[in-house]
Amino acid sequence: MNKTKLNKVLALVVLCLTFIVYYSTMAETVSYWDCGEFIAVSHTLGVPHPPGSPFFLLLGRVASMLPINEDIAFRVNILSPLSSAFAVMFLYLIIVQVVTHWRGKLESVMDALIAFGGGVVGSLTFAFTDSHWFNAVEAEVYAFSTFFTAIVVWLILHWSEKADEKGHERYILIIAYMIGLATGLHLLNLLTLPFVALIIYFLSLIHI
Repeated sequence: MNKTKLNKVLALVVLCLTFIVYYSTMAETVSYWDCGEFIAVSHTLGVPHPPGSPFFLLLGRVASMLPINEDIAFRVNILSPLSSAFAVMFLYLIIVQVVTHWRGKLESVMDALIAFGGGVVGSLTFAFTDSHWFNAVEAEVYAFSTFFTAIVVWLILHWSEKADEKGHERYILIIAYMIGLATGLHLLNLLTLPFVALIIYFLSLIHI
């Protein structure tokens, strides 16, 4: 198995493992804080507390119509395990990219072990931290917000590897689109803007 395929397999393993754990520990119905509000306004397309989260409500409305359980709260809750598992998967890919950029191209088994092993350990450590696991098992905006933060960071790192290729601008466009969607969930994603701007700035200096 080549290194690229192994990287994809490990990312899929991380995704499946974390989703199974999150799904197994997910709240079966309403949790007694903001989750009840988000579930109710998602199902009715109502108005939550400021600043609001319209994109989450639309996703929650779609989830609430899926015939997977009698309890509407269960249907909306399932969005969080899914998005949290994808966030952990992208964190794995981010760690692999950062380690590869730092150490150079993966040429030996030891290089692959360090990059892929570091990615697995780092992503799973984050996956089972109290704060992330807590948000991954109930209907809250933080799980989806973490997912969008992770995918934006992964996309800009991926763009940095493709910046010399034709059509690289599409990665910047999808990043802008993702940040726009993310602001309809939570403002956490704005923290990625300095990171994105600095990578674009320094790569532009290199190519001048």
